[in-house]
Amino acid sequence: MRYNSVLFQRKKNPLTLLTLSLCATTVLFCACSDDSSSSANDEPAISTETSSLEVDEGHNVLTWTTEKSKELCVHEKGSFTWKTVDQGTSKESARYEFRGDTLVLYPIAFKTGEQERFGRMYLGGTAGKIYGTWRALFCDFDPVEKNTFCATGDVFTTKTITLSKGEMITETQYDFERYSAQKSGNLVLSELTADILRALKGTFELYIPGAFVDDSARVLSLIQEYKITTVSQTKTSINFKMDGKEYALKYNEAEETLAKDGSEKVNRTVKLELSSGKTTCNLDFERTFMEKSLCKSENKDYLDINKEIIDGQGNTLEYAVAYLANNQEEFEKCVKSVSPASSSNGQGYDGELN
Repeated sequence: MRYNSVLFQRKKNPLTLLTLSLCATTVLFCACSDDSSSSANDEPAISTETSSLEVDEGHNVLTWTTEKSKELCVHEKGSFTWKTVDQGTSKESARYEFRGDTLVLYPIAFKTGEQERFGRMYLGGTAGKIYGTWRALFCDFDPVEKNTFCATGDVFTTKTITLSKGEMITETQYDFERYSAQKSGNLVLSELTADILRALKGTFELYIPGAFVDDSARVLSLIQEYKITTVSQTKTSINFKMDGKEYALKYNEAEETLAKDGSEKVNRTVKLELSSGKTTCNLDFERTFMEKSLCKSENKDYLDINKEIIDGQGNTLEYAVAYLANNQEEFEKCVKSVSPASSSNGQGYDGELN
């Protein structure tokens, strides 16, 4: 997240919809049909944390203490168990001040007691009164230069703190609808499609999340460079000819959903097929951050467990981070087998990869 300096005012950042209108000017690889690609319509996830609060109004200092815990898929004695892990207690402090109707919190270092230079800015409560509900602006205030530094990128969270006698409630809402609104929606003109075209020409490294990244300029550039002829096309499929061979590329599924752990992490699923002649190459990719339904020993071959955590009692625990199923290596091998170069050498792949 980048920050931009402004004179004590919130910088408003409109969302940018990454769509390109190419049909009017481009003959090759132009997605003019209106079939729909997969998209997420999840409700925004909300994370809530309750802390005990002390307010020193004489010195304008807030101190809050939080009992930390987290739901994790713990790996113990060869099996996986979904359990609540105690992470101990955290204690944080901040000095507060009011600048007009804005609340500014300056974090205080736990060990040194020193106040950080930049203060976090909040709006929505009553000026001059610390108790109430305050919404984070994702802006920092520099009292030395009298400047405000706000996030220049789009922020997909809404964070509020509610301060009352003895208690602070921190609520963070992750708005996936705003996040997904910036995606291309045209899978055929995505970065992954560009990588597949390059793979057919001999580059065999694919970036799976590229299915959700618009890369229209590079796709169209490769079409011209490789002298590809488009036979038919929609937003999710394309039939084309390259070097005398016919290909059919179809995205059967491409979905992004918000992780259920109350974070900004995104789950991704991509299923597609590339066919040429009697050969069909299937790519099946799924990365889902860990949730209770996936925390099963029968999934052990697909669980990413290269993580350790120390609980509140000082014990080191190993836990699974995500469910990961990926046949990318097999898919790349199959793509190589149907590439024009392989065909000219008499090589081929007779079968279907699932």
